[in-house]
Amino acid sequence: MTPTAATQLAESVLADGFGAHRAALAALFAGARRRGVNPVLVAVAADPTEPEVARLRALGRVVVEYCRLAPEVEVLPDPLPAPTAPVARAMACSAA
Repeated sequence: MTPTAATQLAESVLADGFGAHRAALAALFAGARRRGVNPVLVAVAADPTEPEVARLRALGRVVVEYCRLAPEVEVLPDPLPAPTAPVARAMACSAA
């Protein structure tokens, strides 16, 4: 999830409530844990037994830390495959 998407999710949770965005929040919390966001903040934001105001405040802090630690653009693998051995040999011969 990009930082922009995380910010938009937090705004949606504020408007619609936590229950309307369970799957997206689970993805955000998993990404936040992987990136090393404060685990107490993630735990409070993810805990439905916590008061909503505490969860919203924790969610805001989670998103701020997530945005600080995550790149805006997700890095995708290079779409071009590596040249096969015959192609690599041909390239080496033409360069010589």
